[in-house]
Amino acid sequence: MNTKDHYSNHLGNFYSWMLGDWKTKQTEFFEFLKSKSLGAQGKEVAIDLGAGNGIQSLALSKLGYEVISIDFNKQLLSELKENAKTLSHPIEIIEDDILSVAKFQHKGPTLLLCMGDTITHLSSKEEIKEFLKSCYECLNPNGKLLLSFRDYSQNLEGDSRFIPVMSDDTKIHTCILEYEENRIRVTDQLYTKKNNLWEMSISSYFKVRLQKEECLHYLEGLGFQIEWTEIFQRMITILAKK
Repeated sequence: MNTKDHYSNHLGNFYSWMLGDWKTKQTEFFEFLKSKSLGAQGKEVAIDLGAGNGIQSLALSKLGYEVISIDFNKQLLSELKENAKTLSHPIEIIEDDILSVAKFQHKGPTLLLCMGDTITHLSSKEEIKEFLKSCYECLNPNGKLLLSFRDYSQNLEGDSRFIPVMSDDTKIHTCILEYEENRIRVTDQLYTKKNNLWEMSISSYFKVRLQKEECLHYLEGLGFQIEWTEIFQRMITILAKK
């Protein structure tokens, strides 16, 4: 199953529950951006690529940006719309693929975000390169790109491939990883309790095994300057400037 279908038919149904407390996550991201002095300086546009239910988008709005939120999942965008009702400035919500970023160049973004391992959902390293190139072309001069992705450099083997993600009295989510040379097969297994019986639903998709050094090489090859790299929420996080 491709990534979009995996989210539409399976993961999107429990993605927000899987993440945990939404307000806490949103506050953590707001404080992270603030600590990195990534608030808007006047009238600026930020585009959240793979916006999901709005954790990044709302933080950007609260930091003064005019925000465009892009995702391919209807359910998560519906949740984003609901979450954004409390904002004083509306967010522009668009159902589209992140690969379409180049067509938003006319918006003049000064900040692009692709957070939460979204970049590894692309089909190959070549597609990642093309996506980063489109980001470079879309940004205003001196604009910035903020990325995050998981470190899949070390193979997990045996029982360690089974990762307990979230559970409560009615749901249990386990992620199962199978490693190949350049990609990982990710299986999301969900048990749901209905009428005192546990029912299993399961679906798989692939992620690209992107290495930190590879990503930095791609970015620098396009002309980006790397401002910093660090680990945030257990993910490799990179800020690059055009």
